[in-house]
Amino acid sequence: MRIAIPLAAAAIALSACGMSEQADDGTEQAPSPTTTTTTAPASPTAAPTTEQDTRTEETTEKQDTPAAGKEKVRIVDFTFEPANIAVPVGTTVVWTQLDQSTHTVDFDDGEKSGDMAKGDTYKRTFDEPGKYPYVCFYHPRMTGTVTVTE
Repeated sequence: MRIAIPLAAAAIALSACGMSEQADDGTEQAPSPTTTTTTAPASPTAAPTTEQDTRTEETTEKQDTPAAGKEKVRIVDFTFEPANIAVPVGTTVVWTQLDQSTHTVDFDDGEKSGDMAKGDTYKRTFDEPGKYPYVCFYHPRMTGTVTVTE
């Protein structure tokens, strides 16, 4: 009887090896290396199979590379560097927070970044010409302006 219980436990454990397992996040893990599967390999040169897949790729490409480009502003030593920039319409400006203290990028037109901790970024695309002054909510001496030209 003492030998039967460990043998039964070992048999159950071995039979479970062929089953797929679920990770903590609920996704299915691949079977263990001792299992063989008979699925056909995917072709590495296969094109997207649906029109939706193609649109998604095109949309992603366009969003990553706006026509006017990207401009960067660093938040460092309680200043915006550079504080004042001029960009063409369609430019995305990215603020990167490099200070230990919390900062914000709050525009006069009501657009706000929210609290930014060290390492956070905030992006805004400027689609209309004009002047866009901004300030850090916590440090009102920190100011800047984005001037958008046609």
